[in-house]
Amino acid sequence: MSPDYAATYDPDTDFDANYTRATAERIRREMAGGARVLELGCATGLMSSVLADGTIDLLGIDRSAAYLERARARGLSRAEFREGNLDALDYDLGTNFDHVLATNVLHELSDPVAFLRAAGERLAPGGLLHVTLQNPLSIHRLCALELGLIDSLTEISERGAQWGTRSLWTGAELEELAARAGLRTAVREGIMLKPLPNAMMSGLPESVIEGFIRVAVHLPEYCAMNYRVLVRE
Repeated sequence: MSPDYAATYDPDTDFDANYTRATAERIRREMAGGARVLELGCATGLMSSVLADGTIDLLGIDRSAAYLERARARGLSRAEFREGNLDALDYDLGTNFDHVLATNVLHELSDPVAFLRAAGERLAPGGLLHVTLQNPLSIHRLCALELGLIDSLTEISERGAQWGTRSLWTGAELEELAARAGLRTAVREGIMLKPLPNAMMSGLPESVIEGFIRVAVHLPEYCAMNYRVLVRE
């Protein structure tokens, strides 16, 4: 199991919150009123707060009691939060969800294929599994490689190692993992261009950050995050 970093990492204030909100906005476009949603790795409920508008039923799962306390404190309509380990989804979560979310969690798990298979089994017929993952082909990593700051695009940074990153996969490799779990890729997109490290990006105006989010549609393969929508074969 990856380390519990709830005491040192705040998903609401870290620059990563920009990816979370942008991803939630993209996923929300796929959701109809009355949808049943399972969010695996909900943390403090930041993504949940974008999605839970009172028209869907959302169940959020996370291993951190501290994060879950903050998620519940948001008072989101028709949202429930429970503690659970993502390394083994062998406990009662229910099935027939219209959408299952696994955003930015796959890289922390000991067996990502087993996780994807178990997540897919929670889907209703025609349901969608939404997955995002750090992209080793992100522009900031390509720049770092050319400048000699990293030795390979899949090298795990000190920050990543501190917060549980086990591996990095390209979009094509992510799709291969999904195929091994009996899932087919229905949508291939990227979330937000990131030309600079987080520390430098955080100093940019919000309007510039919004521009990087919007331009992702033009260069999806070089975005900060790969976004895939998966369906059961």
